[in-house]
Amino acid sequence: MCGEVIMRLDYNKHAPRRPVNLTANSDLVQRVRSEKGNLSALFEQSMIAFLADRQLMSWKEENKASFDSYNRMIEERGPLSDDIGLLL
Repeated sequence: MCGEVIMRLDYNKHAPRRPVNLTANSDLVQRVRSEKGNLSALFEQSMIAFLADRQLMSWKEENKASFDSYNRMIEERGPLSDDIGLLL
């Protein structure tokens, strides 16, 4: 997973479960059930992934100025390791 950023999503893992009504592609539902998949767990995992992705997008947007500044510095001066040498 080189280059992939994983952010922890903070939510109440012990909150009570709540029934919800959903609609889904019937073929997908049948195939998941035939594989003994847990629809509720898959839905919950999907919500976590969705919210983590949104959280990461927000973080990147909030820090865009810092990223841009750092990238400009590297373009102008090169990597810091060029100045100090590699520390082994």
